[in-house]
Amino acid sequence: MQPTELGSETGEMVLPERHIESLDDIPREIAEKRLQSEFGGDISADGLRAVREGPDRIENREDFVDSAREAGMEHTEGVLGYSTRPEDPAHILKGDVGREIATLVHEDLHRLSHPETLRDARANPELHNLYEGATEHFTERAAASLHGFQPGECYPEQVKAAERLADEVGDQTVRDWYFKHELTAELQQALDRISH
Repeated sequence: MQPTELGSETGEMVLPERHIESLDDIPREIAEKRLQSEFGGDISADGLRAVREGPDRIENREDFVDSAREAGMEHTEGVLGYSTRPEDPAHILKGDVGREIATLVHEDLHRLSHPETLRDARANPELHNLYEGATEHFTERAAASLHGFQPGECYPEQVKAAERLADEVGDQTVRDWYFKHELTAELQQALDRISH
């Protein structure tokens, strides 16, 4: 039997640890369960705790635009979510629940990535594109089969680059770079080639 977002492998209902206070807590809970299921061996308990303690904000269009403007973003057309700093909750545009969950996963992956990996990505545009591609590639894995989620809508070229890298060095090697900033010689050579 396949596990469900709120159930165990035996089909028994597992009560979520988070107290569900609003309908927005349900996509948050599902996103967290999918992150744990797909990346539990790669992410730290402290990272998951930080995500849980600072849940992302799901906002209607008006509030999303206002908060983006306050953060210095003038153009939000086509933007589904953003975060200003990894230690702060992200802002997610309210809409289709499947897309909300996938966007929550994407933004939380940013929050769970290793600070040095993120710092290196921010310092180099080519590496930043690869980092966004890896984030969306991982999002597509965690969001697979969600109703309303269409893989390939966000960062399609960057995802292809991340997939080529994973084919070259191995998916676990990319995960180790993304979450732990561990670099094999083969991965370092590939990153050097991409970033120059």
